Order: sequence, then structure tokens, then C-alpha cells
Amino acid sequence: MEAIIILPAVLITFYCIIELFVHRRERLMLIDKLSQNQSFDLSKLNSFQGSDGIFSGLKIGCLLCGLGLGFLTTFILNIAFQYAIDNSFHLRGTLSIACVLTFGGIGLIVAYLIEKRK
Repeated sequence: MEAIIILPAVLITFYCIIELFVHRRERLMLIDKLSQNQSFDLSKLNSFQGSDGIFSGLKIGCLLCGLGLGFLTTFILNIAFQYAIDNSFHLRGTLSIACVLTFGGIGLIVAYLIEKRK
């Protein structure tokens, strides 16, 4: 039984160490290329910002509204199907996660559509 826990822990640790060295080499190569090319704009590296960062607030707002709608939908569905879902706790958890992620994704899609329109 202990081998079931120990083996994945060892494998994940080994993977993280290898990944650390690979990313270090990639970062060093990126720094070297950036030092050779002085005309590169460092603000392009931040992918969360839209054009000049004016839509970052919109993205965060739409994401939070979507998550709020997901929680509200979960609450309403739990009340509506209280007797059907009462004996099944894992079904409630699955419903909660599904609603929150779905509405959060819809919120980001709405933010993308608004940003594309402008």
C-alpha cells in the first residue's frame, strides 16, 4: 500500500527536477536572444494584457461574474434537486465544479468577444 504512494511521489520529484533544468536552459537562451536584439518590446511578453492593458479589468470582471453565476446556478440546482441529490455527495461536488467552470469559461468568452468588437 505504501508503494502506491511512494512511487508517484518519487516520479513527480524526478520530473520536477528535470523540468527545472530544462526551463533554466530555456530562460538562459531567451535572455541571450533578448540581449542580442535590443529592439524587442518586453511588454509583449505579458499575454494577460490586451492591447495596452485596457481589457485586463474586463477579463477579470467577466471571469468573476461568470464564477458568481456558476455558484448561483449550483445553489439553485441544489435546492431544486435537493431530494434527488441528497444521498449522493459526489454528485453535488461534480455539479458545483461543472457549473463554476462552465460559467467562468463563458465569462472569458464574453470578454474575448467584447475585446474583439472594439
